[in-house]
Amino acid sequence: MALSDVPADLVERCRQGEASAFDELFTMIHDDLFRWSFSLVRDEEDAQEIMQDCFVRIFRHINRLQDPKKFAQWASRLLVNQTNTFRVKKRKNQTEELEEGYDVKDEALPLAARGNPNPRTAAAQKEILDHVNTAIRELPPRQRTAVMLFDVKNQSIKQIAEQLGTSEGAVKFNIFQGRRKLRLLLEKYIDEDGNLSIPD
Repeated sequence: MALSDVPADLVERCRQGEASAFDELFTMIHDDLFRWSFSLVRDEEDAQEIMQDCFVRIFRHINRLQDPKKFAQWASRLLVNQTNTFRVKKRKNQTEELEEGYDVKDEALPLAARGNPNPRTAAAQKEILDHVNTAIRELPPRQRTAVMLFDVKNQSIKQIAEQLGTSEGAVKFNIFQGRRKLRLLLEKYIDEDGNLSIPD
């Protein structure tokens, strides 16, 4: 279940400290939080660690959420903050730079893939994703996060600015720069209509 679909009454039960309610919440949003964290770091183990830490923060601080209807925005902000914290810690131990996101059709994104495509379509999608993920690794973290929040999670510029702790102008700049760099990196895979496709 998506964060935005979590019932307000369930959130309220969690705010009141009901253990069974939190277990229910965990089951509901586990898959969505994992997909979202994976989309930000592109590494399964890292995504699992970030997701688990995020759940701990949700458990500890959900009583501070005054409006249960704003749970999705609040939880998303926690996840983004936890991802940024994880990145800082990881940079201290490694030199590898984490990636950012890309503006592609939903069906071409790992976290949004749906249906059961035929083998040829599935193979083509996998090849596209391989190229997209390779290009993603070339981008700086803030650009990737901004693009993923805007193009994949459909959040507003204002919401993204609040989550990243930056100005709306900076968000727009990061989205613009991220898209521009990715279009250059994936130029040979973009057709005349601006869609990703595998060359013949």
